[in-house]
Amino acid sequence: MITFFIGDSLTLGCGDATGLGWPGRIATVLMRGGRDLTWYNLGVRANTTIKLRDRWRDEVARRFLPGQNARLIFSFGVADIANDVPAQTCYDNAEAILSEAKDIGPTLFIGPMPVGDPDKTERITQLSLGLETVCDRLGVPCVPVIQSLKDSAPYASALAAYDNVHPAAEGYDILAELLLKSDAVRNFLDLENDND
Repeated sequence: MITFFIGDSLTLGCGDATGLGWPGRIATVLMRGGRDLTWYNLGVRANTTIKLRDRWRDEVARRFLPGQNARLIFSFGVADIANDVPAQTCYDNAEAILSEAKDIGPTLFIGPMPVGDPDKTERITQLSLGLETVCDRLGVPCVPVIQSLKDSAPYASALAAYDNVHPAAEGYDILAELLLKSDAVRNFLDLENDND
């Protein structure tokens, strides 16, 4: 199986001294479980959906051969808020990105994460709700994480430990654990019968 994690700096794992981010933690669980996995972290710092829409397909195409079992996991939105991209532009880009991705292979969307600034976090929360609507319309499984992470004091501490946008390693631990407990993620990665 070949899995692509595509998004902004929170997908890249900025702030994580282990270098894993949440994609590396998920990949580690899969490989420790015996999966034959090739995985790519295609997160890019400050990538809004405008930039992401322009680059993702070419980057994926360079890394797999037709006929391979490719899965695509996207996560974006925080960079759009940070760079004042209008919400509707984000939704339009998300629809285009996710629609095209479904033509390549099974596609999953992980919602954007909170930051240390309450006002920006509220804007991210509203954006997350709109992105859920886009996913519902397209039939793409979506895992909203913002509410759980907003309510997590350890995640807030991990944000404060780095730069209040990206968490330190402990925050990525929390996020990966949250994702791996999600039915949508477990089904998408065929973990539903595992005890990982």
